[in-house]
Amino acid sequence: MKHFIIPITLFILFLSTNLCSQNTTFEYLLSSQLDEYFTDIVELEDGTIYFTARLSNVQNPNRISALIAKMDHSGNLIDSLVFTLPDKNIYINHLFQVENGDFDIVASMYDTTDFLKKAGILLYHMTEQLNLYNEKIFTFPPEYFLSAIFANREENGNILVGGAVKITSSIPQPFIYEFNSDFDSLKARVFNENGNFGIFSKFEKLSNNNYWVIKMLQQRYEILDTSFNLISSQKIPNQLNGNFGLKWDTDTSFYLLGADSSGNNLAYIHQFQPVDTTGHLYNEWRVSDTVDFPAAWNGLDFQNNDSIFIGGTRNMWIGYYNPWPSWFVVLQTDSMLNIRWERFYGGDAYYMMGKVVATHDGGCLVAGTRYDYLNTTEQETDIIILKLNSEGLILGTPEIPGIKMHEAIVYPNPGNEEIKVRIAVQHKQSLFELFDLNGRLILKENFTGTEGTVNTTFLPSGTYIYKITSENGLYESGKWVKQ
Repeated sequence: MKHFIIPITLFILFLSTNLCSQNTTFEYLLSSQLDEYFTDIVELEDGTIYFTARLSNVQNPNRISALIAKMDHSGNLIDSLVFTLPDKNIYINHLFQVENGDFDIVASMYDTTDFLKKAGILLYHMTEQLNLYNEKIFTFPPEYFLSAIFANREENGNILVGGAVKITSSIPQPFIYEFNSDFDSLKARVFNENGNFGIFSKFEKLSNNNYWVIKMLQQRYEILDTSFNLISSQKIPNQLNGNFGLKWDTDTSFYLLGADSSGNNLAYIHQFQPVDTTGHLYNEWRVSDTVDFPAAWNGLDFQNNDSIFIGGTRNMWIGYYNPWPSWFVVLQTDSMLNIRWERFYGGDAYYMMGKVVATHDGGCLVAGTRYDYLNTTEQETDIIILKLNSEGLILGTPEIPGIKMHEAIVYPNPGNEEIKVRIAVQHKQSLFELFDLNGRLILKENFTGTEGTVNTTFLPSGTYIYKITSENGLYESGKWVKQ
């Protein structure tokens, strides 16, 4: 299929990078008049970073192109391309580095006028210089409605692609394909039997050549035989659901991130066998009244399993363009799932985390999408990428404004009858103080643990200054408005 490649310089971009002197952390913002939505990111051993995004015009949001960009380890843009199809929308789902230094790209396509129909799977090879070759296209029947696509590249170079389609109703029905390293289709199946619903979102080919999959919506592990016939099905422990993050640490054991049974908190498992759920570790980061949702594509990663990075979005709800503040939330745990630290990033816009990648220097990349609702009335999002060190810090130059890192957050803001405070797990005791604009202390509360509430019913409407401190280094301050 003919595609058009457009140099990124044709677009007006604002690129902001905060670098520390050791070039180990940075902040990168891609902002333009286009609607940019993050889709994937990978880091090479030398620190070079590649990321992908969906692009559309605010005036024509149903016409979608794909962006691939290359950055150095300091967050400086090296090269990029935008490509589009003449009669289809294209959406890059996954980017995989292969053994020779090139990349495999898994993308989805669908009709520009009949939303998510006349759909198919697109596969490309790509060089490190962003040259595409060996395009392969696999189409679904035209009446199929594409619901979701996920992929995994196996050690032998084969690619498993799955997801869901809607055929005769609104119920998503799972599918799975296997391609070899040349993108030849080896086998495929759509599970279109009555009563079979769900979305295949994570995949692994086991040593006995059976296939392990996660079926979203039913919250199940399933084993498929070599012909993709169902062998067994098992409920995921503790009813984990939502966006799943996954990392295998051996041939038979893995770490899994999801939302807890309430759907409001991050929960994570170390499972020792693919489907034997009687043996596993479990932990969750529970907050009583907030929504912490796992990163969209993969919110769990590590280089070694004694330093696991877990990420999600705090105060997230359905949709890309919500007019309220949210935060990236990043935790680090040890191999036993004990939390070492927690940090929040943002609060000045609506953020949605897409992926966490543990980097070779002991830190991590956090990438996602930002909707600056305070400064735009249009449905236009930007891409933000953070490179954090092993402690979750961004060591930027203070002269350059950037995303704010917090160890405590205050909400709702504006508020009325109460102030709620969420404090990072590393701070066991803290002091909350509220001042008027003349600097007079109005009230103070001592908090134990990660949550606190302050009664403000007696305060007149207006603007106040808060300060949150602890003996082990916590210091947060800002304005709070009572309506």
